[in-house]
Amino acid sequence: MRVTLLLLSALVALNAYAASEPYHVPEQLFAGEPRGPYQTGTFEELWVDEQRDDPSTAAKDQRKLMVQVWYPAVFSGKPRRAPYALQPGLYAAGSLASRAAGVETQSVIDAAVVSQPQRLPVLIYSHGRELPQFSATFQTEFLASHGYVVVAVGHSGVNGIERFPDGTAYREDGVRYSAQYGASTVLTEAEQKLSSRDQFELIWARADLSLYVQDVRFVLDRLAVVAADRRHRLCGRLDLERVGALGWSLGGIVAFQATRTEPRIKAAANFDGWPFGWLGANGVVTQGSPRPLLLMNGMWGGLDTSEVAIDAGDRELAHAAETYYWTMLRRSTADWYRVNVNRASHLNFSDLPLFEPEVAEDINPRLAHRIVNNYTLEFFDKYLRGSEATPLLEGTRKYPEARLLRKLQ
Repeated sequence: MRVTLLLLSALVALNAYAASEPYHVPEQLFAGEPRGPYQTGTFEELWVDEQRDDPSTAAKDQRKLMVQVWYPAVFSGKPRRAPYALQPGLYAAGSLASRAAGVETQSVIDAAVVSQPQRLPVLIYSHGRELPQFSATFQTEFLASHGYVVVAVGHSGVNGIERFPDGTAYREDGVRYSAQYGASTVLTEAEQKLSSRDQFELIWARADLSLYVQDVRFVLDRLAVVAADRRHRLCGRLDLERVGALGWSLGGIVAFQATRTEPRIKAAANFDGWPFGWLGANGVVTQGSPRPLLLMNGMWGGLDTSEVAIDAGDRELAHAAETYYWTMLRRSTADWYRVNVNRASHLNFSDLPLFEPEVAEDINPRLAHRIVNNYTLEFFDKYLRGSEATPLLEGTRKYPEARLLRKLQ
């Protein structure tokens, strides 16, 4: 059953989290984590796409997104650190936002942007289903501390938001649009009797994540406006010629697809995101990507485990996902890297394990975060900054818990 839990965690991660036993979360949860040379600042804004109807709402609302930004900053003394959730009242009671009340990050709200370098590379982050855009603070703060502006997109409908700062409510319409993977993923009664493998094949083929890829495009458009707005703290500071995308779970496959449909994305990283959708004529899963890719998975991605008794159906499903991944990588024309982290679960690519007692059979969550962050930093430094110091990607530096595979040159 271990494999089943790992595979299905992509769909039920938040439910598993909510059902866990109460645990006292330390206020200084992120203190002492490895960071780069820069201090970090953060802010959150509501961005409205006035040109787009939101298909996931009950009325023809304009598409509204909560966007949180982390950036290299300067501050002195002991300023108040930003809370984990800047506006927890926007999310449901009992959600991660409310559970994290009292937790501090290492960033400071509205801190001054570093003066040098003049222009900073940009990373667009997409979150997992039913989790907010700040649910990978371990990673967004880390990358900002190394000189990136990290823009986390709150994809309304899959980030748990219930209301916006302008006073309007988010009113999801599950009939008009399934916010999870598109209305076309609803299975008929006959299809529900199929094997797990066959059901997932249908969902993978039918899933429509284009709404979230369009969100990424809108955010890129908005960043161009921000970069030219003299009233904004990031005016003149964004290097929009050096933009990458990354994401966890649902957000990971969104980041990969963005490399096909959005030419401004120069490289992308996917953390344990299943191949939902994008099996068609312009789909990254079957067509590959023209941009460098980093794909990181937990143990279900191919490492041997100590299991003896396994479910053949689970293993069949895992191999089906693997087949799609390798098809995608085979047809990708740029460099790619595949990293499997032993004993890492789906949740280890997010903050969630930090909010729970450590699971003995899983990898230590802070070690998992360190592995993920260091591979990610090397990857974007190489393809956005032209760095030649990439020992992890070259295989000359290794983590015992990780296995690296890369494109044959």
